[in-house]
Amino acid sequence: MTYLKMKKSLGQNFLKDEFYISKIIDSFELKPDDTVLEIGPGGGALTSRLSGKVKKLYAVEIDQRLIEGLNEKIGEENIDLFNEDFLKFDFEKNVSEDNVKFVGNLPYHVTSPIIFKVMELASELNKTSRKIQSLTIMIQKEVAERIVAKVSTKSYGVLSIFTRFFCEPEILFDIPPEAFYPKPKIVSSMIRLNFNIGNGNLDKVKDYKLFRSIVKTTFLNRRKMLRNTLKPFVADMSAVRSVEVVKRPENLSVGDFIELSNEIFLM
Repeated sequence: MTYLKMKKSLGQNFLKDEFYISKIIDSFELKPDDTVLEIGPGGGALTSRLSGKVKKLYAVEIDQRLIEGLNEKIGEENIDLFNEDFLKFDFEKNVSEDNVKFVGNLPYHVTSPIIFKVMELASELNKTSRKIQSLTIMIQKEVAERIVAKVSTKSYGVLSIFTRFFCEPEILFDIPPEAFYPKPKIVSSMIRLNFNIGNGNLDKVKDYKLFRSIVKTTFLNRRKMLRNTLKPFVADMSAVRSVEVVKRPENLSVGDFIELSNEIFLM
């Protein structure tokens, strides 16, 4: 197989191992009437196999050099291919179907922004009939472990909290560097974020922007006690009753942060 010269700025690593390609396709758990949006189809290793399994496929690829090859490889009527940056892609304008499944092999340097975009989009759309079912993606194993990390562990942090706020994450399996070209220096993991499990957290929190700000600010100094990291939000620490201010942010669950932000909102 011939590959274009990779762009380091785009973090491109193309799948080449047929065993893992098939295993990844199986992990998407697709049905014939599904609508799928693939983030970053790259050389089309997954795209060409997805198109024949679903009713409608959308693919968003940032690298213009790959578009012609993708068009030649897929060519089916049920595919809409966009040469865009997914972070700027207008989902509501370009996708008309509901119950969409998002899939992809994400560039490692934009993993978090893409996950945040899909989670927040899913949370808003799932209040309507235009639901997003899930996000099943390949990411760096270290990031996957941070996403599913438990409270009071070393890996637990901002990404863990926000993922749990919006959905239920599950690591599916690992993929070795040898499955890619060029071979990355790290192990990858397939992970699924399930949005069908409605936890209603967005309805529980009184001010999501405040919640988000409190989480991010306190974790800037994760080893400091809350009585120090909450100073931008609370003048009198003795007024805080929802959590113990001698705890550190890594000791608080999603529910704890929701209660804390709601209490501060009402002060």
